[in-house]
Amino acid sequence: MRYAKNKIIHFLVFGGIYMDIEVLARAIGDQLVGYDGIKPLSLIGYTSLWMFLVGGICGVLIGNLNDHPRFYDKKIWQQLLIGGTLITLAELFSGIILNLILGLNIWDYSKDAFNFMGQIELKNCILWYFLVTPLVIWFDDMLTYYLYREGKPYNIISIYIKLLTLR
Repeated sequence: MRYAKNKIIHFLVFGGIYMDIEVLARAIGDQLVGYDGIKPLSLIGYTSLWMFLVGGICGVLIGNLNDHPRFYDKKIWQQLLIGGTLITLAELFSGIILNLILGLNIWDYSKDAFNFMGQIELKNCILWYFLVTPLVIWFDDMLTYYLYREGKPYNIISIYIKLLTLR
């Protein structure tokens, strides 16, 4: 029962964080591109409630991987490769379903360089691999440690040091 509760809490936390990041990224992105002249800094962004579902699922899936020795015994670059690929595929499949099949038009990368079907793009994929996945692994460890007192989490800096030294 605790395992199910653990994953429900993780789903809610990661879904909420994902939506917050989307709002912030769009607010900052709107400030940087697309405007003529000077516009006052504003943190008004937007997202879709569907992103809560996508973010929650990605967080729980990576968290589930992170719970198994076959995953956390791998080198950090291997963990990032697996986690980043999982997020990229989740973005692609959710984009195909939500945007192309259901016509919700939540995002469209078709005008960006190196996009695939307008649903994923290289710039975001790089972020999934090198920024988001390490943070999800670390935050999953933090949640597990502070909520359930299981396993002491790594310091987030040590994850990047391991990545740089290919350990």
